[in-house]
Amino acid sequence: MMMQISQIEIVTLEAKYFIGVPVTNVFQKFDSERMKEANQLFLERKNEIKGIINEQEYVCPHFANDILFTYIYCMEVEGIGDVPKGMIGFEVPRQRYIKVRSSDQDPYAISQEYLKEKGIENNIKSLALEVFRFGEEQHFNNADIYIPIVETKI
Repeated sequence: MMMQISQIEIVTLEAKYFIGVPVTNVFQKFDSERMKEANQLFLERKNEIKGIINEQEYVCPHFANDILFTYIYCMEVEGIGDVPKGMIGFEVPRQRYIKVRSSDQDPYAISQEYLKEKGIENNIKSLALEVFRFGEEQHFNNADIYIPIVETKI
């Protein structure tokens, strides 16, 4: 199966600030109910978040290891000031990413194949980002996926 390279590009994102609702799951026994509850809480309370940059989209930074998976339903904000109770606010520093979008294949599988093919290393110490538009089904085939990569020294 031939991968469409047009779906992948390397981008640099400047530092970004987020405020949102985190949820942690056991990786091997994924609990979709916990995810739905966190998403619902985020949707009910996102109007409490101040300084939102783009009202039309939300971002889900996430990270995982073999045991736990943490996913955060967020709005990108101008800065971290007043964080509503029960939410977290944090900065993702300037980072290079491979940006993937695929409506018909698993963008994570595509990205792993691309990384391997290009000899690029995933920066597992940073956060991957999923950017969704409100009103669309929350599924990775509807998202721009950003996989952090290790900076190479030239």
